[in-house]
Formats: sequence, C-alpha cells, structure tokens
Amino acid sequence: MSRLNVAPTKSNQLELKRDLAMATEGFNLLEQKREILVMELMSLLDRVRRAQIDVDERRERAYATLRQAVARNGSQRLQSVAGGVRYEHRVRTGDHVVAGVRVPDIRVELGAFHSQFGFGGTDSFTDDAMVHFLELLAAVGRLAELESAAWLLARELRKTQRRVNALEQIFIPDYKDTLHYIGETLEGKDLESFFVLKMVKKRKAKAKA
Repeated sequence: MSRLNVAPTKSNQLELKRDLAMATEGFNLLEQKREILVMELMSLLDRVRRAQIDVDERRERAYATLRQAVARNGSQRLQSVAGGVRYEHRVRTGDHVVAGVRVPDIRVELGAFHSQFGFGGTDSFTDDAMVHFLELLAAVGRLAELESAAWLLARELRKTQRRVNALEQIFIPDYKDTLHYIGETLEGKDLESFFVLKMVKKRKAKAKA
C-alpha cells in the first residue's frame, strides 16, 4: 500500500473521493462477474466431463463394431466399399454469449441414414460401424464446443480475477491511504489556522486594552 503523489488540497480530496467511489463500484461489479463466471465454469466443466465420457463410450463402441466388420468381411473389402460411400453431413459453427463471453456453437448435422452397402458384399456390422462412427462425430462436435467454451470462460475468469485483485489490493487501499493523509493534513492546517486566528484576536484585544 502506498500513497499517491498528489498535493493535499480540498480539490484533490474531492476528486479522489469520486475516484474511490468509482473504483469501489467497479470492484463490486467485477466481483459479481467473477462469481457468475465461476458458477458457469463449474457447470460447464461438469458437462465437459460427461461429454468426454460419452465420446469415450461411443469411440469404444464404434471401433469394436469396426473390428467385427473387419473380421467378417476383411479389411481390403471394407476399404473397397468405403470408397463408394456417399453420406451428406455438415458441421455448422456460430457463437453465443455466456456471462458476457462469446463462446462457440459447433453443430454436426447428420443426414437421414440409409444403407450404403450391397447385401451381397458386406454384412450388418458394416452398416453398424458407419452408424456408430457418425454418432461419434456428433459427440466429438459437442465435446469440442464445450471444451472451447470452458477455455474461454477460464481465460475471462483469470482476467477478471486479476482486475479484482488489483482494485482490492492496490488501487482502493492507495486511494484510502491518500485520502487519510490528505484529511490529516487539511485538519492540521485548519487547526493551525484556528490557533493563528485566536492569537491574532488576543493581540487585537490587548492592543485595544
């Protein structure tokens, strides 16, 4: 805590009081924002955890089905028929605002599924593998959206926390210390003026006597 380098005058005292009031109001607003960010981030991290579990489960299921399809049909046969697969899907991106922070929207839009392979060349495991990998793609999109949002909220929380700390530990204490110094200095000057005025009155009274 250190005193600001300002002259101990009435005008500076009034200006510093205004600055202190603004700094205090800013601190309160930032503290509220920090609390909101913490709550949003905690909720988001829980959703990230659940989305990660979902991705892990879908990935395991997709690769397990693929291994079965390879075992039944052979890898060369699957590579051959995969080249003829035509399936329309889109990844759309946007954004929305959470606690004053713009975070991304990532949506994987899957078309209506229909069998891509002939009945004579492959079996049901091939179609199942395709369905499971498409479901995995959508789950990965959801996880990417949540992880990106969590990272952005965490970055904003760090910035907000630094500002809160600066106001609480530096700026507001410095203003208060400086105002205390100015108040004591002005009070000392007032007392000095009072005693000087009193002495002048006594001398005038003696001179008259």
